[in-house]
Amino acid sequence: YAQDLNKSLTNIQIVSGQSTDQMGKFAEQANKAAKALSTTTVKYTDAALIYYQQGLGDSEVKERTDVTTKMANVTGEGVEEVSSYMTAIWNNFNKAGDQSAEHFADIMTKLGAETAASTDDMATGLSKSSAAADTIGLSFEMASSSVTAIVDQTRESPEVVGTALKTIFSRIEGLKMGETLEDGMDLNKYSEGLAKVGVHIYDANGNLRDMDNILQDIGGTWEQLEKDEQVALAQTVAGVRQYNQFMALFDNWGHVEENLEMAAEAGGTLQEQ
Repeated sequence: YAQDLNKSLTNIQIVSGQSTDQMGKFAEQANKAAKALSTTTVKYTDAALIYYQQGLGDSEVKERTDVTTKMANVTGEGVEEVSSYMTAIWNNFNKAGDQSAEHFADIMTKLGAETAASTDDMATGLSKSSAAADTIGLSFEMASSSVTAIVDQTRESPEVVGTALKTIFSRIEGLKMGETLEDGMDLNKYSEGLAKVGVHIYDANGNLRDMDNILQDIGGTWEQLEKDEQVALAQTVAGVRQYNQFMALFDNWGHVEENLEMAAEAGGTLQEQ
């Protein structure tokens, strides 16, 4: 055990460039943190190494290591697996750094406890679909609630759900960037297709609205549409290949809204568990 701990600390020292005295203090802090989080010091320092390798500073390393260790305890997964998917989530949904690292873990833990979709399902689905989030104005709350609702209600694999959402969001991202898609869809046709059912993609100032707001508007009008109108709208937004997943999302929109409510009340869930 001592050899494993020494190896882990040495790797951190090599990556971070800290002095021997600094590493001694870090080891003491890591030991206290590990006890508080019900894990071993080696597991804690191995998790910290991952974030030092990303070039993060001491305070951010500690914050992310604490969250990763808690998540590993709750889910039973290894710190490497947890750190991998949490890093993707933090990098895609918290670019401004205005949310705590634990905020995202709270939501995943809450939804994982209250639905049939596990945190691993969410992580897998989100890892496929989160890259376009910042460009199209998609919040973590909306993304995680959508993935969870589809997996929970349809029992589709999270890989399939995530890939479908990725295609849908990438399609919207391309349109927003002024591209004409392979099926001939451009931003004007897209706008016209949604306007037919009372959904507008521009705000009063002529700016493109965030995807959260567009999805909320579609969800609010979905049940009022005839089946052929739903199919036409789904094919406009999602394309011919992924429109079935789009329809699954809005056929289960009530569950998305329930998930959004749970996400809004998720603060402290990870710590409690």
